[in-house]
Amino acid sequence: MRFSYKKLVDRFLIPRPTLIEWQKRVKKDKQNWRVNHLNYLREQIDIEELTLEELKSKPILIEDIFLISVCLFFYPNYDYMNRDNFKKELREFAYSNRKSVEYRHEFALKIWSIELNDDSGRRVANYKSLMDILESLTAAQFTLFIRTIKQFILKVEEKLEPSHTDLLDGITWQELHMYDKAFSDKAIKKHFEDLGLINNQKSLFS
Repeated sequence: MRFSYKKLVDRFLIPRPTLIEWQKRVKKDKQNWRVNHLNYLREQIDIEELTLEELKSKPILIEDIFLISVCLFFYPNYDYMNRDNFKKELREFAYSNRKSVEYRHEFALKIWSIELNDDSGRRVANYKSLMDILESLTAAQFTLFIRTIKQFILKVEEKLEPSHTDLLDGITWQELHMYDKAFSDKAIKKHFEDLGLINNQKSLFS
């Protein structure tokens, strides 16, 4: 039976000739580590595809992906694979808005979109419904979801070459405009369409 290596090449960036060489060992030496590793990678592809189909049924909005994306962009050292820790850090990020001029830009207002009704003028991010969604995800769904967002952030960083130091402090108006464009709804939607998370029947952003 012929086997397509394209998914393995695209997902794990292993050269096709290497995979073919590993496959040749399957019949001769089933206990070889390359054989076992190849079988494991194939299983991972299958699991990810099934998990992807599960994620499509979740009521995830562009705003949710945007909030997680900017959170991880500005705080890349967050322990994002630990869901409980990440939820705590996301909540802290939601309340991290400041009063300097950078936080009056449209990009900042999109992040911290809710003004508190307490005469303080403070703004917070709309994170509560996102917390419920994160809590509803299985471990596999959460891992895949965050991984796809990290892939999106890598693309953003390739374009922006960020010079930020402390959240938005010190970022020029021009840079903020570039951030606003890089994290736009259009950019997010296109990335997730390319990953197969959007189709005509179901949308990750419905």
